[in-house]
Amino acid sequence: MAGVRRAFVLNAAERYSVIAVQFTMIAAVSRLLTPAEIGLSVVGSGIMTVALSLREFVTSEFLVQRRDISREDVRTSFTVLFAVSATVAAALAATTPWIADFYGEPGLARYLRVTTAACVVETLALPITALLRRDMAFGALAVINAASAVAGAAVTLILAILGFSYMSFAWALLAASATSSLLAFAFRPEAWILRPSLASWRGALAFGCFNGSTIILTRIYDSLPQLVLGRFLPLSTVALYNRASMVCGLPDRFILSGVFSVAYPAFAAEVRRGGDLKRPYLDALSYITVLHWPALLVLALLAHPAVLLILGGQWLGTAPLIQIMAVASLSWFPVILTYPVLVSLGALRDNFASKLLSVALAAPILCLASAFGVTAMAASLFLTLPIQMLVSLSFVRRHVPFAWWEIPAAVGRSAVVTLCSVLGPAAVLVLSGGGGELSAGATTAASLLAIAGWAAGLAATRHPFLKEIRRTLEAVGGQAVLLRLARVRFRPFGRPRPAGTGETS
Repeated sequence: MAGVRRAFVLNAAERYSVIAVQFTMIAAVSRLLTPAEIGLSVVGSGIMTVALSLREFVTSEFLVQRRDISREDVRTSFTVLFAVSATVAAALAATTPWIADFYGEPGLARYLRVTTAACVVETLALPITALLRRDMAFGALAVINAASAVAGAAVTLILAILGFSYMSFAWALLAASATSSLLAFAFRPEAWILRPSLASWRGALAFGCFNGSTIILTRIYDSLPQLVLGRFLPLSTVALYNRASMVCGLPDRFILSGVFSVAYPAFAAEVRRGGDLKRPYLDALSYITVLHWPALLVLALLAHPAVLLILGGQWLGTAPLIQIMAVASLSWFPVILTYPVLVSLGALRDNFASKLLSVALAAPILCLASAFGVTAMAASLFLTLPIQMLVSLSFVRRHVPFAWWEIPAAVGRSAVVTLCSVLGPAAVLVLSGGGGELSAGATTAASLLAIAGWAAGLAATRHPFLKEIRRTLEAVGGQAVLLRLARVRFRPFGRPRPAGTGETS
């Protein structure tokens, strides 16, 4: 567990640094560009997400899951990934005029051509980052991801100031992709990865068949709101929904994305050792909810000042949407663990089936709600997210045998901590008139009271997360984290690895 804790701290440091950079960029760009300009980039990104999800059929993630891998596995991963990415990019570039006509936005064609090139460049880094995740080398990954985020944010801001409008995002994606690929090869300068090979294509395809189908369904479902809204409503409406989702998703990015990045390789390593995942799974639910639930409800209470701080006054229309989405997202907590648990156990078919059933039940509700506007679409999350929660728990329970009562038992203390966290901000709102508009001083007071309430709740309930905090600090220490983040190991070109380590030979 000490290795997992160190990995989580390293991953958290990387996540928070990336979020800080992107937070600054979003705050600036939301004031430089209009909602219509941002809406066009959102629609373009949604189209790219759906199109490039096809390469998940040959994803490099199988390098993390396999018990033993060879050079042929890594070379095959790059070969098939690059071939699929290039094919999809070429097809998308050829059809951009029709896509632009469908949405009535000629600028989409230019946007898509640049972003397709960026995604091909990004492919160069994917097998290497998969190997780094397999080795739980989160220090190297932190450097790569942070540098990529800085490059992308810098290019976005500079080009937005220079008047490149929505194309600022496209060129920034290309810059970020090039940065991540260059740094990936700096950490592992092993050019043999780029030599074409199809020796392990059966293993890659066997993993990617169900895994790719699962991710495609996820990407399509995640992109559905902007694609549907972009076709029938003004682009400014698309931007409104997207920015509300982005602000509401900040707790996810601070907490759940970091959990996911560490959970998959950690669960996979536990399975390779022959361990039982029940206790780690229930503990993970407890740790997720004690962080995620308070963050969501405090955000719902402080939505108005949060929008002013992050996006600016022209986006105040997103505040009611953020409140709806944040409360609905309380039921999302087990869904983030479905993929790492089932895939680490090799249950790819069930992982795909769970996502297929979730999307089949939730997508019609989402599409139906879109006909009534963005508020109805946000409110539909009160139906779609609980559906996905129940489906997730049901499929995980097939492989990790827990009793249903163990779920509320695992998260019960988190519910009490959440209540303690929101009492202070709620009192500040009531004393301020209850309208949601708070001064800078009142917002600061509400935030500090939320933190104090959270800490008091942890102590009062003797939440197991307290022990985890202490163990994590003992396992890593402040200086160890900084040294680990700063350590860069450059291997001699093509140097082989020792046999029997489970890494590439």
